[in-house]
Amino acid sequence: MLVELGGLQHRKYLIKLSEKLCSQKSECGWTYRAKGVLFERRGVGGSPRTGRRLLPVLNECYRLMFDQDTNLLHSITHLQDKRRVRMTQDFWEYHANGDTKAGPISDNYIFTGNSSAVRAYKAVQMEIIPGKVVTEIRQLFFREESDRDYAFSITTRVPECYGSRVRCHRLEQTYSLGPLRLNTEVVLRSSTSLKNNQTVFTDDNGYQMMERKHRMFINNTIARNFFPMVRTAYIADALSRLVLVSDRAHGVSSQADGQLEVMLHRRLWNNLPWNLGYNLTLNDSSVVRPALWLTLGSVNTTSKLHQREAIELQHRPVVMVIDQPEKPRQVKEPRKGSPSLPVVLPPNLHLLSFSIPGWNYSSDHHVHLRRVQSGQELRSEPDYSRVLLRIMHIFEEGEDAELSKPVTINMKEVLQGVGEVKVLEERSLTGTWDIGSLQRWKWKTTNSHETDDKRQQGSAEFNVTITPKEIRTFFVQFEARNF
Repeated sequence: MLVELGGLQHRKYLIKLSEKLCSQKSECGWTYRAKGVLFERRGVGGSPRTGRRLLPVLNECYRLMFDQDTNLLHSITHLQDKRRVRMTQDFWEYHANGDTKAGPISDNYIFTGNSSAVRAYKAVQMEIIPGKVVTEIRQLFFREESDRDYAFSITTRVPECYGSRVRCHRLEQTYSLGPLRLNTEVVLRSSTSLKNNQTVFTDDNGYQMMERKHRMFINNTIARNFFPMVRTAYIADALSRLVLVSDRAHGVSSQADGQLEVMLHRRLWNNLPWNLGYNLTLNDSSVVRPALWLTLGSVNTTSKLHQREAIELQHRPVVMVIDQPEKPRQVKEPRKGSPSLPVVLPPNLHLLSFSIPGWNYSSDHHVHLRRVQSGQELRSEPDYSRVLLRIMHIFEEGEDAELSKPVTINMKEVLQGVGEVKVLEERSLTGTWDIGSLQRWKWKTTNSHETDDKRQQGSAEFNVTITPKEIRTFFVQFEARNF
């Protein structure tokens, strides 16, 4: 079922199961029972001759080819650019030392692999479930060919395009890992034909993309070339870029040309007394299910997409299943007047915060401090007509020709679906100080330029300009009768 939600909106749906078989003329004629195609389990130690039996899975953006001799991904073609990239994805593991007398160890804070990663499986099974809205590819990885239960899995969802809303350029992947063997650290390895010279780009605190070049060291070269990925990482060459966005933080690396490794799970034990005393060994039999969204295309195409994709992954709509009510649902008459409007921002802006502060104090922070220091017992109650709002420009300067430009919006028009805005007051990032009372430090940079720093201070003017990577914070006062 495909539904569409606007900003700060919610919807309720009643799903009923048909008591008889569906026909094209019945109400359930558009629904169907999904049927999958199961492929025989294949070992990885067989014939080196692969790529002879390729199975395509297509949508309007990509052609994915799967190798039936291995049940692994073989290549992805970006149809708009008409460029094919050879690509496989599988699981590898680093073995860690658990004895402090034998050498360096891995624990909560340290990654020290004994040697290069080794393949973590010996057989792969695949099932493809085609659909009208999304096609799902399920790959199960077994440690031994005869194992009954799988150790790892990749589920890839290839969406179809419906209008301009559904993202056909986004390949949604979820994984299952565990329980792991003791003292192993498992990575998802994406091996491609991209010539990236072992250079990976990762985001610094989810804010700025950093170039991470592979370097050689006397000791521990592998671990020292893993870098933090808060939500985005990519590798690229002159023609194409492979982008991964994540729902949680990971460590990433490019240990070989065209490779991108993402550390997904660890299970460790060591005999260091400090770690044993404070339970810092990570020795648990948990199963983790992280998610990554994959985008492949030209540098220009992916630059427009990955910032927004990362935000959409981390702020996915929450689906709540409610039990069937005992009483039959009564259809209410439609409300008079126009329905509430969604909050819609330009594609390069993100509504970072929209909340009611749990306190009620004067906008003049000095007045608030005097009240606190007076020693009187003061009741702090929220002001339900005042909202703390933060807006962020998600693109860096020069990242995209159009989307990296400053944006001017009218806050009263943007928030009209919530209520009638009466006053817009700009604050410091924490919301504590009036922006006009701040004395900011100024830094000299190589390409610094003077900016017009006129800010709203309890203003009735509602036009706001946000520059690349800028976060602006406001108190928004609504008309109480409308909010």
